Amino acid sequence: MTDKIMEPKSVPEILKEGAETYELKNSDYGASWQLNGKILFRLVGEEPVVLETVEDWIAVGLFTRRLDKLARSVNGELRGASMNYEKAADADTDESVYAAMQAVNKMEREKMARQPVTVDPPRATSNGEADSVGVGDE
Repeated sequence: MTDKIMEPKSVPEILKEGAETYELKNSDYGASWQLNGKILFRLVGEEPVVLETVEDWIAVGLFTRRLDKLARSVNGELRGASMNYEKAADADTDESVYAAMQAVNKMEREKMARQPVTVDPPRATSNGEADSVGVGDE
């Protein structure tokens, strides 16, 4: 099996292809890239959200992907848009996979929340005395 070697492209060629892809996908997804932000902002009560852990960031990414797929499904099913890349039903299948991933991420977050917090025991210093680093140290 031989690997297909891609010929280098110029910046204008890359931008032209990108614009064509944008036009095709935008008709499938609509302005979901804008709507997702507005929807998430309203869902959190228009309040700031603090993302502290990797799992928090994963959750936001998955919510965004799920909203993209819902937008594509609505465009294909309710708005009658013709799909350029996949069948409209594929968006629903994709969304269900992201929903399962979201469930796993939530379970991981819940598991982490139940784990006890451990504090490092005092460490010995070079003079043999305990070096207590932690809560309540001055």
